[in-house]
Amino acid sequence: MNTQTLTVNEKEIFIFTDNGEKYVAIKPICEVIGVDYSSQLKKLKEDVILSSTMVLNTMVGQDEKSRKMQSIPFRYVFGWLFKIDPRNVKPEIQEGVIKYQKECYDVLFDSFTKRTSILREKTNYQIEIDKLEEEWKQTEQYQKIQQLKSKQKDATKRLNAMDKNVVSEQLDMFNSDNS
Repeated sequence: MNTQTLTVNEKEIFIFTDNGEKYVAIKPICEVIGVDYSSQLKKLKEDVILSSTMVLNTMVGQDEKSRKMQSIPFRYVFGWLFKIDPRNVKPEIQEGVIKYQKECYDVLFDSFTKRTSILREKTNYQIEIDKLEEEWKQTEQYQKIQQLKSKQKDATKRLNAMDKNVVSEQLDMFNSDNS
């Protein structure tokens, strides 16, 4: 098991990799933001999603002692932090937690609405393009282009047939010289 640390507000946060998944120790995060570890652990265990992701792993701390630590996948930490009541964190970081949670709301909104509006915009452009192409197909210019393309295709076929005949004649001459 590969263990890394991240220092936040002079507190070490443990991150370890197990089977390609990064996990984060819960207790150090609670200590950094000033929430009660035991109440957060209880909330995590009651959470339908987060409880199913929790693991208990032995990790070596800064003091070189091994200890068992409850951890969750790193990718779920942000959702957990989003759910923490800012009134329960250290007063000096309340503003930062509130700012973080507002950003989470914005990210969720953007994720669910901007993509939809861009897809709708793209669809409207395609409808307009299709409409213009249909109108263009009715014009004399479009008809003339189609006629010229048809004549060009016919000329290409004639050239290919002529080239094939030239090659055949050359081969026939070569074969008759050797006989």
